[in-house]
Amino acid sequence: MSAPLRIGVLGASRIADAAIVAATRETGDVRASVAARDPDRALRYAADRGFASAAESYAALVADDSLDLVYIGLPNALHAEWAVRALAAGRNVLVEKPFAANLAEFDGVAAAMERAPGWAWEAFHYADHPALHRLVDVVRAGGIGELRGVDVHVDMPAPGADDPRWSFELAGGALMDLGCYALHALLLLGDALAGSALPALAAPELLSARARRWVHDDRVDAEVVAELDLGGVPVRVHTSMVSPEWNFGLRVSGSLGETVLPNFVKPQEEGRLIVRTTTGAGAEERVEDVGSAASYAYQLRRVREAVRSGERSAAGFERSRRTMALIDAVYARAGLPPRPGRLSTSRA
Repeated sequence: MSAPLRIGVLGASRIADAAIVAATRETGDVRASVAARDPDRALRYAADRGFASAAESYAALVADDSLDLVYIGLPNALHAEWAVRALAAGRNVLVEKPFAANLAEFDGVAAAMERAPGWAWEAFHYADHPALHRLVDVVRAGGIGELRGVDVHVDMPAPGADDPRWSFELAGGALMDLGCYALHALLLLGDALAGSALPALAAPELLSARARRWVHDDRVDAEVVAELDLGGVPVRVHTSMVSPEWNFGLRVSGSLGETVLPNFVKPQEEGRLIVRTTTGAGAEERVEDVGSAASYAYQLRRVREAVRSGERSAAGFERSRRTMALIDAVYARAGLPPRPGRLSTSRA
């Protein structure tokens, strides 16, 4: 096993609790430093969560040469700016999704990475969990027959009106906060199934998109429905921040049945893969246990191995770029503006 990482965290946030604080308790990586907009909050967070220190500012944290990895858990609009600053300081970076506010900002991070010794990964933690790998195996092996359709839901009840996820200026909206998972999962499936369930590497074609606008700001999407084509296979993506219930379900249908992950985003909270088939022998439902280990811990272990080995996954980075491009395309088709970026005003 490789040596533990010394991790610095930008943002004393709820997502950092799951992605770093809880994950490092499983992986043994070191909670070295944390920075928050309010230095006093950073001190309290560090004391409560077992960080060795609290940095005086975001800039002070990314300048710390003792850190192996900087995790960015800030509001969406700040992801690209601080990824560039951390890369320029020589850090490796784990950036919360979405990677940037729009595709132009993403490409700004990519340009910065070309000049930097470090690398940046987008925190789509679900993709590291065995649950998704098992779903791909079932489909690839023909367990549900010929691929016929994909349906993805990423829905949650509404957060409070003052939540930053509703802020256009902070790059909020249902598609940015939740729907990015669905689009990334679609791309991952296309890549993983190419040549088996799909005839070739399939680039999803966006067919339609419509949005329900947030009642307090019509630039912000409360709900989005998009229809796509994946190598001849119809795909439906539904994402909502005004749903009456949580629904993070991924369903892949075939000529013989379907396979379902009831919670593909956080499979540790619903550790089942369901396979339903109907053949000449009758109907059958099989439930597989995919485990309760946190997806965030799987992600952190992968990133640690990449940092220690010097691996630079161009395929993963390019999938993140394609996800960002799809987000922009869905917004345009739905008649909504892209989220505003801040990278051009950064001093990195």
